[in-house]
Amino acid sequence: MLDQLTGPQLAEWEAYDKIDPVGTWREDYRVAHLISTITNIARTIWHDKEKGELKLTNPKEFMPQFQKKGIKPKVEEYQSMEQMKETMLAVARAQNKKMERMKNLRTSPPVKKGKK
Repeated sequence: MLDQLTGPQLAEWEAYDKIDPVGTWREDYRVAHLISTITNIARTIWHDKEKGELKLTNPKEFMPQFQKKGIKPKVEEYQSMEQMKETMLAVARAQNKKMERMKNLRTSPPVKKGKK
């Protein structure tokens, strides 16, 4: 479809996108706006007036910053393959224990003896 657009049409869509963005940025902003609103409601409800002025948040504070220059994740923040393996094995062991407990539970209600 993009190959069927003329140059002026493409320029029009680019201008429209600058005014009202389409796509991922807009979705991120919607979520950031929601988080900011919820945070502000919580801050307003539980604000301690003795601690001073209420500081409300802005949606831009919750926008992901994927392209900030100079910010690189620290290598130690990543798990090694061995750590990931141990974590998954722990999850599997816990799930197996849960399944064993479930297997030992009755699957039907107890039968009353004596009265018929």
